[in-house]
Amino acid sequence: MGDHRVDIGHVDADGVLYARAGLVRSKNTINVAIKNLLDFCVAAIAFWAFGFALMFGDSAGGWFGTSDWLFGTWKTEHPPTFLLFQMMFCATSATIISGAVAERMSFRGYLWMTLLVSSTIYPLSGHWIWNQDGWLLKLGFVDFAGSTAVHSVGGWLSLAAVLIIGPRLGRFSSGGSLASSHSLGTATFGVLILFVAWLGFNGGSRLALTDDVPLIILNTVLAGAGGALAGLIAAWKVKGVPDLPDTLNGTIAGLVAITAGCHAVSPASAVVIGAAGGVLCFYACVVLERLKIDDVVGATAAHGVAGIWGTLAVALFGMPEKLGTGLGFWEQLGVQALGVAVVGAWAFGGGWLILKCINRIQPLRIDAESERVGLNVAEHGASTEIIDLLTEMGRHREKGEFTQALKFEPFTEVGQIANEYNLVIAKVAQEMEAREDIATRLRMERETSIDATQKILGSIEYARRIQQAILPPPETLAAAVGDHFLVYQPRDLVSGDFYWCHRSVESTFVAVVDCTGHGVPGAFMSLIGHAILKQVVIEQRIHEPAEILNLIHTLVREALRQDQPDSENQDGMDMCLVRIDADKVVFAGAHRPLWWARPPEAGATTFGEIKGVRASLGGGRRGMRRVKFEQHSLPRVPGLMIYLSSDGLADQPNHLRQPFDTARLRGLLQDISKDSTAAQAKAVEQAINTHRGGAAQRDDITLLGVRL
Repeated sequence: MGDHRVDIGHVDADGVLYARAGLVRSKNTINVAIKNLLDFCVAAIAFWAFGFALMFGDSAGGWFGTSDWLFGTWKTEHPPTFLLFQMMFCATSATIISGAVAERMSFRGYLWMTLLVSSTIYPLSGHWIWNQDGWLLKLGFVDFAGSTAVHSVGGWLSLAAVLIIGPRLGRFSSGGSLASSHSLGTATFGVLILFVAWLGFNGGSRLALTDDVPLIILNTVLAGAGGALAGLIAAWKVKGVPDLPDTLNGTIAGLVAITAGCHAVSPASAVVIGAAGGVLCFYACVVLERLKIDDVVGATAAHGVAGIWGTLAVALFGMPEKLGTGLGFWEQLGVQALGVAVVGAWAFGGGWLILKCINRIQPLRIDAESERVGLNVAEHGASTEIIDLLTEMGRHREKGEFTQALKFEPFTEVGQIANEYNLVIAKVAQEMEAREDIATRLRMERETSIDATQKILGSIEYARRIQQAILPPPETLAAAVGDHFLVYQPRDLVSGDFYWCHRSVESTFVAVVDCTGHGVPGAFMSLIGHAILKQVVIEQRIHEPAEILNLIHTLVREALRQDQPDSENQDGMDMCLVRIDADKVVFAGAHRPLWWARPPEAGATTFGEIKGVRASLGGGRRGMRRVKFEQHSLPRVPGLMIYLSSDGLADQPNHLRQPFDTARLRGLLQDISKDSTAAQAKAVEQAINTHRGGAAQRDDITLLGVRL
């Protein structure tokens, strides 16, 4: 760095501005732009006044400079062109941080940070590396154009800053990344400017148009291209798509990596160095994201990590005759590693302390509301068309106004968005009117439906009261049959099952009847069955169970006109009928059996079943017109239990659609027959509930047990 002639300039500020502004959200672009402008201005003044002196003034033991304060005020051996060239390096290092902390650092805090970084952190480490008496330079440390002096310093400071101010709101708590970058096209244009400016960055660091400047520029181009392709391939492999932001960062990382040794490596080595920088940058971004460190533009990875790699690559790929340090490979690698570690500790540790001090005096982070609305408005009071559009849309949302259209210049992008929004709210208004009409019609239909439902419920309630009237009350049933239990569970409010009893002078008649259907149809069928049963037994005084069933079968078919050629009626009923005499029990069944159980001391057989005829009463065209029902007698002994039931319990499924089953019901009754009638009722109900589980009741359930 001893030759002060400058033939190639360093002008990358515009590229940094475009790249940073394109990668942030639109609500923060003005803030990013003014920060990039002002950090250059602040860095220029600070470096002119203090930084240059600390960096290139007469060295105090190789640690800091002591002359050339307020450059040009007093006589100096350095020409102004050298100050200008080094001023660009200083501004570049400072502006690296702006992208990392974008969208949540206050403007005032950022200016304080730029001032102190430009006047302390960067110049002191730069003194060690580039001052001819710097202690790292004397050890043989090589950093030709600033992989460590400029870029690693900026990267370490970026990491310290983002750790102190924390991630953006919603960055890691929302389950995904935040909104897309404002303009990747703008960011790409900025990186292209940087790529071209980097030729001056590295070529100008020779400080003269020497014979090796073309090679330096070639190596720079090749490394940048290698970094871009490596970043693209790494992102494509991991994400499955050729990601543009990762490609842009790979380009910058490749340029950063070659900067330290671009004068001393071959073109082939430059490609390897740049490609490795691009890959390291991509995976460093992945690690930062997993650690929930929010570096908006990946500055820590692209400048810090790539700068470290590029500095170490000097020893790995540098040609000793061009390095001119006189060190062997391992010695050179050791010095390079020492420089990386020392500068990293100084930049990160010193930056951390400085930023912590600034944060106590002037908070570095803006408040949550300012971050939500964006720094353009919160920090600078700068409104844009898109902000005005969002404000108007927010007013619509808050006040619920969806009838007034938005008014914007029609031939702009925002105007086109507003026009589409106006079409949407017009459609919303149309839909709201249509829904209001539908709601009105539904309200009227609902009122009509409620009236109809109330009439239906009234009819059902009337049917229930009639059915309750025909069922014998508990005291009547007890007086007729004595000790008994009854399980009666209609599926609906009214039932298709009914039970009946009648006591004459000589005998007692008991029946359980299962009519077709359930609910209201079943209930009305039960009324027919009850009326016919009462007519046959009580009025006509027919007392033989088989004869009773024969006559009921005929009367049901006549009542429902099932013998007519055009009849479609298929209704009928199953019945279990017994007549209890003083010495015997006489049974006849239509599709229903009679189960009985007697105490062991009364005989060898303690449980049995008498099957009914496999025909229903009635049944329409599918049933037989004439059926000859049979009856069976069972001796009456003390303690004899008889069971009459419908098929509802046996057919009841569980959640696996498995029925309770007739055999299982028979086994249950056999097991509990010796218990009291109250205990038997409890056991049957428990068995029903256990079997059903969560399954719905399928049919009406009736089971009557009588102990004689």
